[in-house]
Amino acid sequence: MVFDIQVLPPELQNQIAAGEVVERPSSVLKELVENGLDAGATRISALIEGGGQTLIRVEDNGQGMAPDQLPQAMTRHATSKITAFKDLLNIASFGFRGEALPSIGSVSRMQIRSIREGQKEGAELDVEFGLLGQVKPIPFREGTSIQVRDLFANTPARLKFLKTQQTEAKRCQETMCRFALANPDIAFTFISNDRTVYDFPSGQDLLARLHRIWPPSIAERLIEVETQEGDYAISGFIGHPETAQGRGDRIVFFVNRRPVQDKTLISALRQAFKGRLLHKEYPQAVLFLDIPSREVDVNVHPAKQEVRFRDEKRVFSLLHKGVASALARSSFQVEPNPASTESSVPPKESRYKFQTFEDFAAPGAHEAPSDVDHQDRHTDNGVPSETADAHGETFPQPSVPHAPARPEVQGLTYLGQIHNNYLLLSTVRGELVVIDQHAAHERILYHRFSTQGEQGAKRPLAVPVQRALHPSEEEHLERVIPALRRIGFELDHSRAGTVLVRAVPVHLDPARAKELLDQILGQQVNSQEELWQMMACRQAIKAGETLSAQEALELIRLWTCTPQKEYCPHGRPAVVALGEQDLERMFKRQG
Repeated sequence: MVFDIQVLPPELQNQIAAGEVVERPSSVLKELVENGLDAGATRISALIEGGGQTLIRVEDNGQGMAPDQLPQAMTRHATSKITAFKDLLNIASFGFRGEALPSIGSVSRMQIRSIREGQKEGAELDVEFGLLGQVKPIPFREGTSIQVRDLFANTPARLKFLKTQQTEAKRCQETMCRFALANPDIAFTFISNDRTVYDFPSGQDLLARLHRIWPPSIAERLIEVETQEGDYAISGFIGHPETAQGRGDRIVFFVNRRPVQDKTLISALRQAFKGRLLHKEYPQAVLFLDIPSREVDVNVHPAKQEVRFRDEKRVFSLLHKGVASALARSSFQVEPNPASTESSVPPKESRYKFQTFEDFAAPGAHEAPSDVDHQDRHTDNGVPSETADAHGETFPQPSVPHAPARPEVQGLTYLGQIHNNYLLLSTVRGELVVIDQHAAHERILYHRFSTQGEQGAKRPLAVPVQRALHPSEEEHLERVIPALRRIGFELDHSRAGTVLVRAVPVHLDPARAKELLDQILGQQVNSQEELWQMMACRQAIKAGETLSAQEALELIRLWTCTPQKEYCPHGRPAVVALGEQDLERMFKRQG
């Protein structure tokens, strides 16, 4: 069979082009709003019905079109923004009047109304699924109005891929939000099924618009990001790690004010949040990357949703640095108490540096001053400050009038332990601080392992321990044995099906080392980081363990000196601080 090459008829060409840029109502809305922005509009109004499939109408007060320009705008490859090849290399506009209109007009009933500034009357053009009517003069005030009805009515195959009207309306709403965030000097109105969803006045800043779009629980804790290196700059806001969510739908990136989806930017953001979020959590972010237009290619995707950077490493580094710095500035800070002259922590703090909590809690690990009775401590007025339980552990008693100040460490006043899991403290600013003892100790150990674990200090075993290996464990051991050796394991895997443990990390006793090795082989740990996380989790004090005041204070002291102390290695919060406003809100004393 012989097939002749033929030029497709114009209406079919337009429908094929429509498949590239007109995926759903929200993509139509995007193209029409971008045309308004490129026309210099300061006010844009969008109205939809039936999720946008029934009606989309976009009106702007920008530079309009003359009557003879309306049919020209419906011609493929017609534009007012590009005249030469060099313009493609430095695109600063969003769309081009006429670029997407023929594609949209081929799959809908479209009406265009417009007036050129200085003219006394406007013009109207009707388009019926690609067929152009006659241009008619009409009374018209300013700018351009484009109305799209019955989207995809002539292409049932495309129509069946649309979601519910509610879902499509939500996508249109999100599209308008992105435009509002990127263009704070422009007034935007969005109406869906006769309901005004958004009405953004011109001149709002980014933070004000985010407060309108996102719930207060997120918007009130946003963290500003701003950094610049040469002609590259990052600005915007990120959500506080404690407001993270299970989906990434509140992550929005703009490159030169164009909303984009980019794996490099996502990766840099998540790396900056690493250690502050659980594995399946996502932060919120609205971040603007401003770089020279020659450094980015916006033509790699038909709808310009994806971009290609000339220097991906530089982009990654700048965003990662900016977000990480913002998170560090917002971290929980401990302020010293200027009124405090004493601390219950002995002056020689170095004597309390222990490899593990077991070392810390071991009998005789730290001697108390000779005039202190560990089993029953008393204040100057004879009131017990701590009482020993049946096991010899101590717990703080409630304060009484005229009692001396409570013990302090690093600017935090220790109030006691609750539920054998949480340590209660207060700051000089009057905040109530709650520390999760397990998460805090996890972070301490993880930091120690990650900074010292590579030294591989060993504890040789007098009698090597032999362990049989399942075939799956044997294969996994070959992958992780270099990491195990770096932290102090000496393993002999010369015989198939068996591993001989000749030495263990110096900070582990043989029993715990064997338990850790079993867990590593059984849980398929694949990286050094996962190994440190597991070691920290298994060795940290557990929820339900009673701590004496002295033990709690030492844990707090070590924790306050640890980087990224606000979160455990898995991203779970280690501390919660409640200020006066937080407490007033909880007790409904505000307003």
